[in-house]
Amino acid sequence: MQVKFIFVGKKFELDRFCQEYIKRMKVFCDVETLYIKSSTPKSEALVTQKKIKSDDFVFVLDENGKQLNSFELAKLIETINKPLVFVVGGAFGIDKEAFKKKFSLSLSKLTLPHAIARLIICESVYRSFTIINHLPYHKE
Repeated sequence: MQVKFIFVGKKFELDRFCQEYIKRMKVFCDVETLYIKSSTPKSEALVTQKKIKSDDFVFVLDENGKQLNSFELAKLIETINKPLVFVVGGAFGIDKEAFKKKFSLSLSKLTLPHAIARLIICESVYRSFTIINHLPYHKE
């Protein structure tokens, strides 16, 4: 399996914690992290779309997206037979028109700082792989 994280904007101090989860994920899949320079949402969308292949399954993080618990996300990841891409937009969000046919995922009803959203999605994907592989990381 392949997983790609696309983060719009500069690197944050918290990104080092993201890299720890990404390092742990490498036992389950090939992982790549890309950073897209901040611009307008339309420009960011154009650059981001160039990094996405036609057969990728794309999750776009959006506060109005579908909320899943850890088991639901794990089940979804397990059933998708395509490379996975997780997109975290910039300060002004994602160009919704450009990504309207992608899976819109919400981490919370709260508005989260981008650095924290990045960390949460990296940890959540790692947690999903541990659930799929029946490892004791996730506690019920």
